[in-house]
Amino acid sequence: MDARHQSDELTARVRRALADAEIARDVLFTGLADLDALAVRVREQTAQVTVTLPIPSAMVRDAIARDVTHVAQDVDGVSTVECRFESEVPSFEDRVDFIPEVKNVVAVASGKGGVGKSTVAVNVASALAAAGATVGLLDADIYGPNAPTMLGLEERTPDATLDDQIVPREAHGVRVMSMDFIVEEDDPVIWRGPLVDEFIKQLFSDVEWGDLDYLFVDLPPGTGDAQLSLVQHLPVTGAVIVTTPEPVAVDDARRGLQGFARYGVPVLGIAENMASFECPDCESEHDIFDAGGGERLAAEFDIPVLGKLPVDPAVGTLDPDTDEGTPGVSIPGIGRLQLPRMREERERSSTLPPIAVRDGGGDSRAAMERLATRTAARINSLAV
Repeated sequence: MDARHQSDELTARVRRALADAEIARDVLFTGLADLDALAVRVREQTAQVTVTLPIPSAMVRDAIARDVTHVAQDVDGVSTVECRFESEVPSFEDRVDFIPEVKNVVAVASGKGGVGKSTVAVNVASALAAAGATVGLLDADIYGPNAPTMLGLEERTPDATLDDQIVPREAHGVRVMSMDFIVEEDDPVIWRGPLVDEFIKQLFSDVEWGDLDYLFVDLPPGTGDAQLSLVQHLPVTGAVIVTTPEPVAVDDARRGLQGFARYGVPVLGIAENMASFECPDCESEHDIFDAGGGERLAAEFDIPVLGKLPVDPAVGTLDPDTDEGTPGVSIPGIGRLQLPRMREERERSSTLPPIAVRDGGGDSRAAMERLATRTAARINSLAV
């Protein structure tokens, strides 16, 4: 047997071993081989494995690289393993003329308000942007637009192109458009259905989104005009349904899920928010809002739980630590002058970033990153 034939046979055995191992199936929803995400080449007892995935988090990359190395090294004839990653975000064939450069439109929805839908949308978008994806966020919750506040966007007057297209604001790598940029602060939005429909269309057609891997749409709670306008005018890749564990929220989430199914929109999975709370005093976990509701709903419709997010006061904390003293310059014998401020004080952010990209985000950051990765992986598996 010549060297080339031996190399090809060894390559095939490594590939079979990796396929049988079903590496990272809990995150990717199917095997690497089924996703056609594996490229294997063996030369001189070195297995070179390339894994092609949608934007995976560092946590997922580390886990996959460790498992790939372990499995490939167990194949007779392999002495060393080199694992590397390439990124490829899938694009569904259906496109809309006014957003031709957007690969995937992802709805983030809930059956009722107060379950943290906007928090999930902002953090998933931020996490994927931090991982290298090009991401947009359309805050279409016209009755309660909160995304600009969560992202720390203080300047809310959007610019315009020479063609009178609105240019989204950008924060933490996410291009953002919101109802909050259009109405006066604290003004209520009192619109009937036709106005909602027209506005939703304009938020897509009149905005210069540019090339995006993912455009997340934060919808109002329920199954009303905004949801109907979205599915009628756009090829929505899939929807993420956000709920808390208690039965009332799950019942409403079920209605939202069935609404998307009625219009042929795939439901990517369930994001169960406020799943548990770890007491800082006793360090024990408490199910404040019941337990397991999201898992039961997912099992009922044979869809995955994308993530379970804990109750964490830090998630809702937007103001930075203010114990840094009064801005200004201290002068001996005179005191502290307000102006001119020091450079670091002038450039200091006035708000904290979303928990998914916040230094010291802890378990909540990890949970948000995992939710974002699983959302991208679910889109990838549906495309395949």
